[in-house]
Amino acid sequence: MNRALWMSGQFFSPCLLCLVLMACEQQTPPAPLQSAPAPPARYLISGGVSDPGSRTLSSGDCVATVIARNIPPSPGQPMTIVLIRRAPEGKTRQLIQLDARGQLMNEKQNFALRDGDELVFPGGKTTDPTGNPQRGPG
Repeated sequence: MNRALWMSGQFFSPCLLCLVLMACEQQTPPAPLQSAPAPPARYLISGGVSDPGSRTLSSGDCVATVIARNIPPSPGQPMTIVLIRRAPEGKTRQLIQLDARGQLMNEKQNFALRDGDELVFPGGKTTDPTGNPQRGPG
């Protein structure tokens, strides 16, 4: 190869251009992988209801809507249900009082439900987190 040609850059420039193009082709990021859709949010109903188990959480579900769907229109006596909520520090329990008509005694307890919440109604069998019936104590 002629030293004058090499030094003038006429040979070097096309080779450098080829190397740069090859490097760019190899570093093209792959097409993004599509992740699987997240499973739907769920909550659990247990205790003295006609159909205990896991339910899909709908937008706007709160304590009052779950009560309306799961107890008779007028239970005839006051009752207490328990909202069990999972938190980073462990489970929390909130007692919720209902009057004899099955209505919340305190509207401030009409909490919006979150994924993993459980509402425990008095009586009946309890369920495990998957909604399968378990034997009660005793």
